[in-house]
Amino acid sequence: MVLTAAHSMDMSLSEIKALVQGSSSAARKTRAWGKAVKEYGIMGVIVGQEVTFSLDNGWHYHQHLSVLVDGPDADAYKRAEQAGKWIAKAYSEQVRAKGGEVSNRYGWHVRVARDVADASDYTAKGSMAWEVAGGHKDDTKSEKSLTPWDIAIAASAGDKQMFAKWKEYEAIMPGTRSCVISAALAKKLGLTAERQDDDEDSEQLYHETDDVVGRVEAPVWSRWMRHGLASTFLLRVEYGGEAGFAGAVEQTEAESMEIERCWQEEKAKRERERQEQQTSCKADVLLRQAANDVRKHRHEAGMRRHVGDVVERIARDNPDQPRLNAGAVLTTVERPAPADDDMAAILQMIEDMAA
Repeated sequence: MVLTAAHSMDMSLSEIKALVQGSSSAARKTRAWGKAVKEYGIMGVIVGQEVTFSLDNGWHYHQHLSVLVDGPDADAYKRAEQAGKWIAKAYSEQVRAKGGEVSNRYGWHVRVARDVADASDYTAKGSMAWEVAGGHKDDTKSEKSLTPWDIAIAASAGDKQMFAKWKEYEAIMPGTRSCVISAALAKKLGLTAERQDDDEDSEQLYHETDDVVGRVEAPVWSRWMRHGLASTFLLRVEYGGEAGFAGAVEQTEAESMEIERCWQEEKAKRERERQEQQTSCKADVLLRQAANDVRKHRHEAGMRRHVGDVVERIARDNPDQPRLNAGAVLTTVERPAPADDDMAAILQMIEDMAA
């Protein structure tokens, strides 16, 4: 089978990879998966991971799964097909739960292998060795779909966009195993499974499906977490069970809204205080600026005339000396307004408040 998800040029390789890989893995880590294993005789899976790049829709990370099914030959084909469709449905639910989109028509594909050779050939695709060798994919892929090797070639030829895409691929994909055998399958086939680091090596069984007593919307839960009420809510559910779930939600939500109200009031109070302080500081600055303007005007209107009178008097009293330059005298006599270190600090504080 093939598992994909909707993607666009806006999605990074890490985003689409996490969505598809995470959903595929999560679909096989539930109690429901355990039931499906027994019902359809699923021995395990082999996961092949592939990445291409579409010039129209961006990164296209997808998975090839070989699902081995055991049991009587009489209904083997039917059970294998049902197993594939079960996985596809569980995978699609996980994608949507994570906020992704997947088409019921194009998001996945299930095909039962004709024979051992057919199954072996398909499974080998996960290694991407066939891409390097220029296998049959070259005859079917879209002209606008590039393999990592196509990207590398374009990048080495000087294409800046492809160089950036190659660097992204280089950063995200190393360490991703291209052909992973699940631990369950390896055990059944007597293989020595290597330690897997990509969360694809086992089908763990969690008991979340049968133990769900209710659901809380993500934004509500986030608010409870922010207000420190999550543990309180869980304690209420633990004691009240399914019957008390609605009451636990209502009580916790009421406490959360009260905390939110108090928090909003405190926030508004701080904002008012900040604005009042900013207004007060700005008024002080304007007052100081006005005082400086008056001081400057006084110098120009009064001090200059006084310096002129002084120059005339000294000239009369000392006729043998060069006449003093009024401008030089004014420069000597005048002193700048006292440096006000507080002014710079207040101006900076106003800028910080505005920011």
